[in-house]
Amino acid sequence: MLPIGTAYSGEETAVAGAPRVLALAERLAGAVTLPVDAVPAGENLALTLWFLGGGAERTARVRPGPWAEDRDAAFYVALYLRAAQYSLRYGCPMTYS
Repeated sequence: MLPIGTAYSGEETAVAGAPRVLALAERLAGAVTLPVDAVPAGENLALTLWFLGGGAERTARVRPGPWAEDRDAAFYVALYLRAAQYSLRYGCPMTYS
């Protein structure tokens, strides 16, 4: 990890490569029992639509767990997981701003 200064009152942010982000996201997914096989990957906005369009709700009924109790947190775990997977699969950088 690389500490990088930010424009926000002297705070620092950390920069990590996709392999490290993927490892962390996989650990988080396991901790919240995110049903990774049910979470869509690939198409633009598929993940967002799954969470907002009822897919996550239907999955939570048959596969409950901590992820279903805090879907906002589960969304971000899934987002970083899929972003790191995409970055590694297609060899493109991840950026966050």
